[in-house]
Amino acid sequence: MGPNRAQLAVVEAAATTDSQGHDSPGGDAPRAAHARKADGIDDDFVALYRLHYPRLVRSLELGGADRATAEDTAQEAFARTLGHWRRVRLGTNPAGYVYRVAFRLLTRVRHGNLPLEDDVPSPDIAAEATLTVGIERALQAMPTARRRCAVLCLVVGVTTKDAARTLRIAESTVRKQIELARSDLRLSLGEHL
Repeated sequence: MGPNRAQLAVVEAAATTDSQGHDSPGGDAPRAAHARKADGIDDDFVALYRLHYPRLVRSLELGGADRATAEDTAQEAFARTLGHWRRVRLGTNPAGYVYRVAFRLLTRVRHGNLPLEDDVPSPDIAAEATLTVGIERALQAMPTARRRCAVLCLVVGVTTKDAARTLRIAESTVRKQIELARSDLRLSLGEHL
């Protein structure tokens, strides 16, 4: 486990507590806060992780990854972001940076250029139940660029401007891809909308 992964374990532990340091089952919130400070992890990163980790995992799943790969990719993206946190936190969109890293990692994983640790699939019946078969098929049938734009803007709720920065494409391209994605969804789902 690299240094960023070890630090991320501290962040994951901190994310189980609320903003006042309460509700840590069996844990010691003051000691956890001290451990975070000793590791150089600030509360802004913990808040970013707490808010965006579940959304990022879901976005990666909707982008075509299975649950285990989505979780591994999200953790790796946050670990890499933590390694550059001093610079990233000063940027205009730290969450967008994490999403961009995650989607790039996912692309590398798909092309076989980057194996992630512990690549053992685990069934997640609840996540499968939340997506209807029709929506899943419609998303899978979309070209990759369109699907990524649709997931970021329509599912996660990212603005077209932030999606453009995250994907490093023009904002007008994002808007056009969303327009086409909506059309695809209408055609695919018909009366279910």
